[in-house]
Amino acid sequence: MRLFAGIELPSNITDQLTLWWESERGYLDPDHWRPVAPHLWHLTLAFYGEVSGGDVDDLAEELAECSRNAKALTLKTGNFGFFPRASKPRVFWVGVDEAGDGDGLKHLARCCRRAGHATVRKRTATEAPFRGHITVARVRGHAALPDMEQLQMMADVPVLDWGVQRINLYQSILRPEGPQYRRLETFELNGSSNRTRGKYV
Repeated sequence: MRLFAGIELPSNITDQLTLWWESERGYLDPDHWRPVAPHLWHLTLAFYGEVSGGDVDDLAEELAECSRNAKALTLKTGNFGFFPRASKPRVFWVGVDEAGDGDGLKHLARCCRRAGHATVRKRTATEAPFRGHITVARVRGHAALPDMEQLQMMADVPVLDWGVQRINLYQSILRPEGPQYRRLETFELNGSSNRTRGKYV
């Protein structure tokens, strides 16, 4: 199974962010960019790739431990940008940071990556520094360089904040129309009995 750990977005945040995206997405050439459906928006903490057999259960145990040792978070949306870089774009994203001066989000992401290192035995999400983001569009084939003058006309991402009390282990199912996600387990932050089974999203 193709797995990743992530944080879901509350429906009110998705709704407000959708309003911004629907008004601004025209600044990206629709011939070169495919929007991600809003119900699939999420914040990835660590991507594990293909995981099979007992490694899935071991990974879930490690994530449960990460969650037990993490405090609830308050996150906020902010800027936007491209991965891996504007000169070679593959993904257009909206940034997510922890509200205030805390570093709990980075610590949680680091723990989720280490969970993959320990159980899947391969490096996760490369070793680039963690940068919280929501992928809202993906390139179609090879995108032309974005028109930076046009992007400067794009309205700022609204600053939206929300509380986070749980993380999820997801299965990513690749389909011609784009990936679909199945929530395998949910882990409550700072909880003792913190695991529940998930569902498709």
